[in-house]
Amino acid sequence: MKTNIENYFLSVLIEDVQQKHKETLRVQTETLRVNTILIKEKVKIFQLVDRYAELTIISTVRDRTLVEHELLARGRDHEEWREKDLQRELEKIRPDQLFQSSFSQRKSKSGSSAAVSGVPGIGKTTMVQKIVYDWATGKIYPHFQFVFSFKFRDLNTINCRISLRNLIRDQYPYFGNVLGELWKNPEGLLFIFDGLDEFKGSIDFAENTEPPSMCTDPESWCEVSDIVYSLIQHKLL
Repeated sequence: MKTNIENYFLSVLIEDVQQKHKETLRVQTETLRVNTILIKEKVKIFQLVDRYAELTIISTVRDRTLVEHELLARGRDHEEWREKDLQRELEKIRPDQLFQSSFSQRKSKSGSSAAVSGVPGIGKTTMVQKIVYDWATGKIYPHFQFVFSFKFRDLNTINCRISLRNLIRDQYPYFGNVLGELWKNPEGLLFIFDGLDEFKGSIDFAENTEPPSMCTDPESWCEVSDIVYSLIQHKLL
């Protein structure tokens, strides 16, 4: 049993790691790289807050393809179309509301998960960057103690079994041995996975398919695809 002194030092250590993590994420996400058509300057760097355009996020509708085409083809007119013709079917959602609305499809005592989809290039990855930046700067999701953001294209480089602990420590090495304490408070953790279409592994979330091998222990060695699947299905943490 831990003494009060041990609990105090552990609390201070976790708080220090949290501040280090927030600062790391802030630095990683505060700028936005934009490709240009210029020969000498192919990439320009801007402050994210200066260039970010808010996406219109809507809850699931009967014909998502129709909505996507409307977003592309009609631009500003889409808002009027939404309000007049599909007002009862659509729910406009801010990024900070993803887990407090009907947009979150899976809810349980262990937490909730949400999936955001849209046509390529519409700005989903930039939205993820803004969510991480806003958490790191204290603007959204104060109930999450830690946010871990992964890109599927980076996960493609892992060609062996790995544990969730090592997956996090490989990207954020300053966590050291603190992770064991974080597992005790899983509802305080937010995992973000960006770019599912770029993932070379196989993850099938269809209800009528045979589930992959479950990874139920953050210390166990599993396939990356099984770790992601188990997190989203609330079997891990």
